[in-house]
Amino acid sequence: MNIKLIFTLMLLLFSQFLQAEISISVDRNPVVADESFKLVFESNQKVDGEPDFSPLNKSFTVLNTSHRSNTQIINGKMTRSRQWILTVIANQAGILSIPSIRFGKDVSQASSIKVVANAPSITGNKTDDIFVEVEVNSKTPYVQAQVIYTVKLYRAVQTNNASLSEPEIRGGQAVVNKLGEDKSFETRIKGKKYVVIQRQYALFPQSSGAIKIEPLVFQGQTGLVGFFNFDPFGSDSKLIVKRSDSINLEVKPIPDSFTGDTWLPASQLTIQEQWSLDPGKLQQGEATTRTLTLKANGLVASNLPEIENNLPATLKQYPDQPEHEESYDENGFIGIRHDKMAIIPIEAGEYILPEIKIAWWNTDTDKMEFAELPERSIYAEISATAPVSETPKLLVEKVIPVEKNIDEEIIKIAEPASSQALWKWLSLILFILWGITLFIFWKSKRIPVRPNNDSVKELSSRQYLKQLKQACAANDAVLTKQALLGWANDLWPDEKISSINTVKVHCEKDFQLKLDELNACLYGKTTIQWNGADFLRSFEAQSFNNKLTAKSIGKLEPLYKT
Repeated sequence: MNIKLIFTLMLLLFSQFLQAEISISVDRNPVVADESFKLVFESNQKVDGEPDFSPLNKSFTVLNTSHRSNTQIINGKMTRSRQWILTVIANQAGILSIPSIRFGKDVSQASSIKVVANAPSITGNKTDDIFVEVEVNSKTPYVQAQVIYTVKLYRAVQTNNASLSEPEIRGGQAVVNKLGEDKSFETRIKGKKYVVIQRQYALFPQSSGAIKIEPLVFQGQTGLVGFFNFDPFGSDSKLIVKRSDSINLEVKPIPDSFTGDTWLPASQLTIQEQWSLDPGKLQQGEATTRTLTLKANGLVASNLPEIENNLPATLKQYPDQPEHEESYDENGFIGIRHDKMAIIPIEAGEYILPEIKIAWWNTDTDKMEFAELPERSIYAEISATAPVSETPKLLVEKVIPVEKNIDEEIIKIAEPASSQALWKWLSLILFILWGITLFIFWKSKRIPVRPNNDSVKELSSRQYLKQLKQACAANDAVLTKQALLGWANDLWPDEKISSINTVKVHCEKDFQLKLDELNACLYGKTTIQWNGADFLRSFEAQSFNNKLTAKSIGKLEPLYKT
């Protein structure tokens, strides 16, 4: 009986691990009451049965249900996923719970969504079949601070050949970046059903003072269009032009109370550190990599400053190129900067790394704040492989009290004489073995023919070009960058090229565009499909300041064999 019970419990426990994991997401949060939005249930595993969405009826009205399957092959690994997409409308305003949904024995995660009431400006005086609404989250932003510009196109009729203009700035300068893809949903205004297209932009004013966002212009056609839909009574196609309101911004300058080195207006800014090895358990001469990550909500990654370490001189420092990441959500851009540095303690002992303090301006609270990383200590022990000549300098004399019958004395702990003798004998043996090795090497090694510098350089250049060709054939942007920088440093050794932008000054305009595409693939906010074959063809067509590479490239195998 006990065995059966244990077996049953094991089966139940094992079945828990086999249950499919079903996630839930929404296309936007919050949403407005009476506006439709999408609930997406997704699983990367086969679910036990068909879903039962009836628990949603308590808080939502389900308008439409569809599903689709996706298959992806990445690095030879195939992954499959299935999605159930529901178009729903919230029955009331407030924080509404999205309950767990059963898929047979499998269960989805629970979630929640914020639903806000209808805006009076939209429901009060907008009665046209088509109109455009625009709004900003702040009309008095600081210079270089993010402004979210939201555009909503309302349509109660079908349109064809439709277009909507892009934002234009008058009276000043601003960087305009589109935030993600357009969102589509449905709403009702005074009983009329509208299909709404929502588009968002992040604006970054570059100068203080008054600036104006010009009205957006929508153009489209309503009615029947096309040869087979021709209406002989003349009621077919009709051109419609609609304009949004303009928006005036009063951009504030950097406040006098800000005392930081770099102006950083954001809604949140944090700094974190990571270590490849525990900094409290290092060995003398052992390298560890410290990664400092600066993350800002409301700033692009390129605006984040370099983080100064100010490390002690007895720590060797080898900084790497900074890495940038960008993403976005309903609150705008999220910029991330990674600064990596290899640190090597050249002497044993304890080191104090000073605190890092970065001033920034909180646009939510309208005051200066600090992102701080506290002071920390790292410790390096004496390495067993340290040179013999340096060992006496690294010994630490410890002073300990020892109780005697008469009085208390201080005894200094030093290295025992036997240990010193052992080191001498070991050094002598190593010296003899080293001499024997040199003698054997001298007897067996023939005198090589020393190649000239040009042949060595050509061989190195060919190796880099071969790596570049292989990386392009694999559409590997990271390896392509590494091979390109290696080749460029070999071709121009005096310039110490460390970035793709440095290579651009030696290139013609066509290849400069390809380098921009490579940069966008490596550091852009969205994932793009990078074409290595086009990049290589453009590379082979360059002269690079009259230093032709066609001769070297011609010695390589073609990219596509016939």
